[in-house]
Amino acid sequence: MKENDSHETGRMRAGVAQSLLTSRLLILQSRRLMLDRCQRRLDRDEADEEARRRVDVLRSQTDAAQHAYRSVILAWGSPENAEYWIVAYGRLIDMGTTLTQKLRDAVVELPLAERYQVSADVESLESIVGEWTEKMRRSMAAAVA
Repeated sequence: MKENDSHETGRMRAGVAQSLLTSRLLILQSRRLMLDRCQRRLDRDEADEEARRRVDVLRSQTDAAQHAYRSVILAWGSPENAEYWIVAYGRLIDMGTTLTQKLRDAVVELPLAERYQVSADVESLESIVGEWTEKMRRSMAAAVA
């Protein structure tokens, strides 16, 4: 009986995951479509301040929808899916790039003795980000193939 319950729970979890992924994807796609429509309107009339404000709002909403979709992929997606790895590596690359820039900005304020070590750490981090980028490209190629 317990084995049957575990299969049922697994199917329910997969169904919930698929529903969440689908709903977040639909929200993201609708935001992108609305942004594209408003952007075209703004391109026709650059003086239209209302369109400019609407584009800014929609761009922010689209970014938030993209983040929510990616978060759902990481939380509910399967590591067996290439899209999962694309999102995971993308998140790592974003965090690594942000950290690299923060370290570069901070290095000028450090004592001379510590600058060398931090500079070496930055180079190492850049190398790691480069490896993640290559792995993401391979995941993207696998997703297309």
